[in-house]
Amino acid sequence: MNTYLVLDLGGTAIKYALMDDTYHILEQGKTPSPLTDLDTLLATLENVGKLFAGRYQSVAISMPGRIDTKNGIAHTGGSFTFLHDCPFAAEAEKRLGAPVTIANDGKCAANAELIGGALDHVDNGAVVVLGTGTGGGVVLGGKVWLGNTFAAGEFSALPTNFENIHKGIYGFADPNSASMWAMQASASGLIGNYMRLKGLPMDQPVDGIGVFKAYDAGDPAAHEAVKKLGRDVAAGIYSIQAVLDLQRFAIGGGISARNEVTDAIREALYTIFDSIPFTPFSRPEVVTCKYRNDANLIGALRFHLSRD
Repeated sequence: MNTYLVLDLGGTAIKYALMDDTYHILEQGKTPSPLTDLDTLLATLENVGKLFAGRYQSVAISMPGRIDTKNGIAHTGGSFTFLHDCPFAAEAEKRLGAPVTIANDGKCAANAELIGGALDHVDNGAVVVLGTGTGGGVVLGGKVWLGNTFAAGEFSALPTNFENIHKGIYGFADPNSASMWAMQASASGLIGNYMRLKGLPMDQPVDGIGVFKAYDAGDPAAHEAVKKLGRDVAAGIYSIQAVLDLQRFAIGGGISARNEVTDAIREALYTIFDSIPFTPFSRPEVVTCKYRNDANLIGALRFHLSRD
C-alpha cells in the first residue's frame, strides 16, 4: 500500500495528513499558516514533511488561488498574496523530496464529493463552500471543470449588485449593498447580518459559533440572519443554474455542519422557483457536503492519483 503526504493550505492553518491510496487518513494534524513570504511557507511545508520522513511516496496539496494543476503553477494564491505565477509544485518538491501535485481548494472539495459523497453519480453539479468568502467547484460530465484560466467555480466574484460592481469590491461593511456574492453567501455574511440586526459594533465581531449559540437560545436576530443567508445563497444558485442547469448543489464550509443552513437555502430556492413559474431551467437538488473538513485533503489526493 502506498502512502502520501497531503496538505491543505488555508488562510489560518495548514492541515496535513498521511493518507493511503483508498483515501483513508492514517495520521493528521495542523500548523499555523505563514502569510508573509514564499520561503517561510516552503520552510513550514518542509518541517511538516520531516514529521513523516521516509513514510510517503509523493505529495498532494490543496491551496487557494488560480492553480494550473497540470503544470504546477500557482498564478494567484488567495491569502498567500505573495504567490504570482509561481512554479509552486516544483518549489515544494525541492523541500519535500518527492513529486508534488497542487490543486485549487474549492475544486478539491468538489473532487472529493465525487467519491461516494454528495456528488456521487452526479454528471453535472457544484459544491458551494460557505467560508470567509464563497468557494466552490463545478462538475461537468462527471469531472471537475477547471475553466479556461483555471478559475471555474470562483463563486466569490459572482456579481450581486450591478450598480456597485462598477465600483470594485464593495460592501463588506454592509452586505445589503454588496457587489459580490462572497459578501453575502458566506459565514462572514451571516455574521455581519446578525451583528447589524443586533446593533453590535463592527469592531467587536462575534463568530459563527456565537451566532448559532444565539440561534439555539431562540434569538430572533440569529434566526433571521440564517434565513437571510438562505435567501442570498439561493439567489446566487438560481443565477448559476440559469447558465449551467446543474443537477445538484452541495453546500460545504464550517457552518454547513448545521442542518439549518442547507434547509434555509433549499427552502429559499424553492420559493424562488415557485415565484417565477416561467423559469426555463430545472430546479436542482440542494444537499450538504459529506466530507466537510477533510474534503480538501481527499480531493487533493484524488487529483494527485489521477494525474496524467
